[in-house]
Amino acid sequence: MEAISFLYPVQLEPCPPDDNNTTLPSLNLKAQEARAFCQWLIPLVPDFYHCGISVDAGYDCNVWLIPLAPLTERLQKLMPEQCDETMLTEPLTKACRRWSRHHVTHLRLTTAIRYQHFNIEQQVWGHEQAGHNPALHQRASILAGNTCEYCGHVSASNLLTFRDSNPENTLDDNLTVACSVCLCSRHLNRLGANDGVMVYLPELAPADISRLIRTVVAARRDGDERQQNGAAMILNWLAAHRAETERFWGTSHPGEFGRALQQSSPAMRESLQQRLRHIALIPNPDIIAARPFSLSLPSGQWTSLYKQYCRQS
Repeated sequence: MEAISFLYPVQLEPCPPDDNNTTLPSLNLKAQEARAFCQWLIPLVPDFYHCGISVDAGYDCNVWLIPLAPLTERLQKLMPEQCDETMLTEPLTKACRRWSRHHVTHLRLTTAIRYQHFNIEQQVWGHEQAGHNPALHQRASILAGNTCEYCGHVSASNLLTFRDSNPENTLDDNLTVACSVCLCSRHLNRLGANDGVMVYLPELAPADISRLIRTVVAARRDGDERQQNGAAMILNWLAAHRAETERFWGTSHPGEFGRALQQSSPAMRESLQQRLRHIALIPNPDIIAARPFSLSLPSGQWTSLYKQYCRQS
C-alpha cells in the first residue's frame, strides 16, 4: 500500500485467451475505491507476478499479473459491512463473473508508483537542541539490523531517522537508520546552497547514486592519486547534470526544493514527488566525509575486485 500512489487510477484488465475476440470490460478505480481494492488484495500478494514497469501519461506504474480465481473467492468471503464501504463490490463481482465466463484466468493490475526520494524533517520546538537519545539510536539500529532504510548499506555508522519524519514518534515501526548520503535527501529543507546540488539523472537509481557518492568520498579521502583523480572526474560528471535541473526548474538549490515540499499540502507534496522522480541530490562530499561512515570494501581492495570481475566476465 505504501508503494502505491492513489493520485492516479488503479487499472484492472482481463488477459483473455488468444482465441477469444470478445471485448471484455476493464476497471479504472480511483481514490477511495482503489484504496479499498488494494486493501482487499493484500492476502493475495504471494500469488502476484511482477511483469515490470510501464509509463502511463507521464507517471511510472508497476504492472502485476494476478490470478482471477483467488480474487473471486476473496470477494465472496467479504462481510456485508465490508461490501457497503464503497460502491466497488457489485461492479467488481459482476466483472469477475463475466471474465470467468470467457475463460479468463489472469488479470493485469497496474498501479502508479509512489515515489518518496525526498523528504523534509518536521520542525519540533526544542527538539533539535536536545538531540537524540543514544538509546533510541541503538534501538533503531537493532530494529533495522544496521541497514540503511533507503539504499541497503550496512554499517554501524548509519544514523537514526524516522519514517514519518517526526522525531517525537518513537514507536518501533517508525524507527530506522539511514546512511549519511541518503539522510541528506530526507532533510532537504535543512540544506543550504553549498550543501549539494539537485541533478537530473534518470539513468541511475537513488540507491546506486548513494553507493557512488560513498565510493567517491572514500576515494578522495583514502585512495591513491589515480583513485582520487577518478573520484574528481565522477563528481564533476554528476554535478554537471545540474544544468538540466536549472533549465526546467529554474534552480538546483536543494533547500529551495525542500521549502517547496514543506509549503505544499500532502496531496501536492506527493504530486511533486512524482515530478521529481528523475531528480537526485548530489551532496557536498565534504559534508559526508565529516560524518562517520564506512564501506563494505576498503579502497585498497578495489583493484583486485575489479580484476576478479573482469576474469569472471
